[in-house]
Amino acid sequence: MSRSKKLVCVLLCLACVLTCCVVFKGRPRQTYLTPIPLDSSFVVGRPDSLRHAGYLAAAEYSQQHGGTALLVLDGDSLVFESYHNAGAADRPLHIFSGTKSFSGVLAVAAVEDGLFELDELVAETLPQWAGDARKQRISVRHLLSFTSGLEQSMVNLTMDGLNQRQRVADKYAYALELETGHEPGAWFEYGSSHLTVFGAFVKKKLGEDALSYLQRRIFGPIGMRVAGWNRDGVGNPMLPYGAWTTAREWLKFGKLLRDDGRYEGRQILQPGSLAVCFEGSQALPCYGLTFWLNQPVDAARGPQLVPQLKRNAGKGPVIYEAGPADLVAAAGFNGNRLYVIPSLGLVIARQGDGEEGFVDRELLELLLPSAGDQR
Repeated sequence: MSRSKKLVCVLLCLACVLTCCVVFKGRPRQTYLTPIPLDSSFVVGRPDSLRHAGYLAAAEYSQQHGGTALLVLDGDSLVFESYHNAGAADRPLHIFSGTKSFSGVLAVAAVEDGLFELDELVAETLPQWAGDARKQRISVRHLLSFTSGLEQSMVNLTMDGLNQRQRVADKYAYALELETGHEPGAWFEYGSSHLTVFGAFVKKKLGEDALSYLQRRIFGPIGMRVAGWNRDGVGNPMLPYGAWTTAREWLKFGKLLRDDGRYEGRQILQPGSLAVCFEGSQALPCYGLTFWLNQPVDAARGPQLVPQLKRNAGKGPVIYEAGPADLVAAAGFNGNRLYVIPSLGLVIARQGDGEEGFVDRELLELLLPSAGDQR
């Protein structure tokens, strides 16, 4: 890219940031801070001394980089639990885009229940799209893999949705009107439009909002609790970024993923059904159905990744180059992370209230010092 083009890009980004600051300055945010009491879901254990030293170093790293909680579940034992920077076991935090991965699991459950198919065309349920040549070819799978081709709207779909009073009241309706910039399946673009449309699809298909189904089908059976959920001005739950929960509660979801849909002796999802969430697309091999995957991508795809992973494009697996191939992550703003590693029997929940230079690789190399030898 030429120097003049780089300057134009920088100026455009700066203008966007300044516009957002003016538009949203001082507007009260949605917050859901009611404490979630501890329950008896986890047996508290202790790792061996070598692992414990690494976990302590990881907790210090988390604290220095805006973290509030770091938990490690090894098998059925909660072997490490640290809270810092005003974090607490019962304190819910907004996990932002860590929320996205609930939609992938919701879809797996709905397919099992015969409610829809991943390759079903969305326009068959949402007639607003029937007359659009591109939109009528978008499938549920395209929405969940972020390859629908829909344009994104950071200001109106994401930033506005954090506020109590919103300029765009019905975000589902707004997302349905967005144009497409690419052919379905051809291009990965991270953003809120895909899952906002998915929310509209689920609402129409099931006759209830997605959160109600998710609560009944997944959260309830595993005892996972949320303190609240960001909604738009007409009450629609925001599936791309809405959840507020604690690290312990998020760990329950990770345990369900790690154990192939089984939780506390009960098979919540059919064995093997979650595997589809951990398969990358041709458009971006390191992103499945709402999960980041520890797979390599070439450097040319770097701009498609979230900022924390861009630096790893072309350098091996993008989450942690020395980590196992089955490492997957739900990732949100402020360094919120849920890492699931079935081959090591681990689930790691990290919550944060600020980025402050947080890098996945730097945390994971403290947590998994010998992961490369165990693959």
